[in-house]
Amino acid sequence: EHCCNEYRNIHDRRHYSQTNSCPDCSIPMHLFNSAGEELSKDPAFILIMVEEELKQGHIVAVKGIGGFLLLGDATNQLTVETLRDRKQRPSKPFAVMYPDIETAKLDVFISEKEEEALCSKAAPILLCSLKDQLGTGLCSELIAPGLDKTGVMLPYTPLLLLIAQKRGRPLIATSGNLSGSPIIYADEDALLWLGEQADLILAFDRDIITPQDDSVMQIAPASGQQIILRRSRGLAPNYFPAPFQSDDTLLAMGAELKSAFALLDGHNLYISQYLGDQANYESQTSFTSTLQHMLNLVQVMPAEILIDKHPSYFVSGSGRELASAWEIPVTEVQHHVAHFSAVLGENNLLQEKETVLGVVWDGTGYGDDGHIWGGEFFLFGNGEIDRYMHLDYFPQLLGDKMSREPRVSAVALLRNDMDKLMMIKDQFLGTEREFYMKVLAQQQNLLTSSMGRFLDGIASMLNIQTKNHYEGEAAMKLEAAARQCAEGHRDHYPLPFNQNRIDWIPMLNELLQERNAGRPVPSIARKVFNSLARLIGQVAKKAGATKIAFSGGVFQNALLVDLVHEWLEADHQLYFHRQLSPNDECIGFGQLAWHQLNQFRKEYSRKQTA
Repeated sequence: EHCCNEYRNIHDRRHYSQTNSCPDCSIPMHLFNSAGEELSKDPAFILIMVEEELKQGHIVAVKGIGGFLLLGDATNQLTVETLRDRKQRPSKPFAVMYPDIETAKLDVFISEKEEEALCSKAAPILLCSLKDQLGTGLCSELIAPGLDKTGVMLPYTPLLLLIAQKRGRPLIATSGNLSGSPIIYADEDALLWLGEQADLILAFDRDIITPQDDSVMQIAPASGQQIILRRSRGLAPNYFPAPFQSDDTLLAMGAELKSAFALLDGHNLYISQYLGDQANYESQTSFTSTLQHMLNLVQVMPAEILIDKHPSYFVSGSGRELASAWEIPVTEVQHHVAHFSAVLGENNLLQEKETVLGVVWDGTGYGDDGHIWGGEFFLFGNGEIDRYMHLDYFPQLLGDKMSREPRVSAVALLRNDMDKLMMIKDQFLGTEREFYMKVLAQQQNLLTSSMGRFLDGIASMLNIQTKNHYEGEAAMKLEAAARQCAEGHRDHYPLPFNQNRIDWIPMLNELLQERNAGRPVPSIARKVFNSLARLIGQVAKKAGATKIAFSGGVFQNALLVDLVHEWLEADHQLYFHRQLSPNDECIGFGQLAWHQLNQFRKEYSRKQTA
């Protein structure tokens, strides 16, 4: 009755609020122990018990908007270690939830633009630089080992706010899931699986229909460039305004890693939330159900499906199966062309007359020549995209093992110089060294131009990281090392051109000489990123391009983005992603942009013929 009076009172701030709720008619909450036994339905008692459990160093799984979060005291060393052990997550960073912005500022630096992002309605996780002196007692080295930033978030639901404010100190807030699987969002699954990770499970009687992880972003400090690392809760599935339109409904399946599909229906553009790596069955099931939910929601039937050229991608195979079932055409789009098309589309450059240089650097993508691309320069002009230059090829050794172990990239890069190979011999056991020598003696038919693997190899050569415990660990720690260089120099290594290839051998020769001569690792790491920023300017000069567009996971590196601005902004127009991540989440959008570009070309050709 009390809520009803508020709802009907035109002068009440809750007038016609359909989500109006009070203790008398609230959505019921349920607290369970790790065995799945219900302990309480009383909201007041539940909050007291949750606070007490957190205070005792225990871990609580709490239902959020997109799934269950695991909460624990971020100032309790044993709690952090226990959570790492239970999640089998030895070093991947945890996000930290603060009760308010003032408490967060005790531990991290927060600029005006960062505060605006943290307090926005999207309420993302934001990577913020740690202070030397931590005011809350945060266990930063255990939460983000080897890194100088930590993921900060503020409570984004009333329940999380009540819990965070009652505890009054930072809480670990990480997705409740099994290793490598999507976030758990159904109450019954939480009771089945999360008892192994949490001491208490807090659920409520409101079903989650579309699971979503938290969105993650950072702000490059010098340039103020916003970089989206994961686009999910609060940001997806939408894109507005749509930069292109189609008379037909188009479905773009996106990429295999960091997957996200895109759906274009007339003027309406939908880009799904982050759907993860499609290497396991659970992720594939999540992708399929999310796609079907979106098609049912907007009630459309695609007229054409766009897929990545990779012959073994699950999402591409799924796209072919759907096209066959629906009897509609399917079109392949090269991975890095889709990346470039995405950043062109985001910046309204699809009909640009002036030449645009595209810099697409990432870890892997199936190339038109059958090799693994990833260190690419493209030129866009007259509606055409052409591969202009690329990082010189080196062997793609042992498949996915190369992305998991930076030391393998180092072996591939140094394969032709035994003296330099010996510099990293301590990273391998004797039997391993014998194995790799046999591998190198064989003919290597699969090559890569990947900038991601190139940087991994450098991280290994500098003894920063030899094996990745999570994706991108070596690259993140190489970036962190470069930020530790106090002098802020503009030194750079040589990266000469060899026709359409960039010769990296002189760079590695000089880098290893400096390492052996005792130059500090942070200074070398900064010199690496200076060299890459300068390289882009050299290629732009050679191509005669003053407009440069950037895409690919390497441009999630905030230091590199800042250095690109520092080296190039004065003489070039720089274009980065706006609403999308530079990683593979933008591929579906890019496939649509490429299709639009293709339509422009056909229309132009038709007019020329007429």
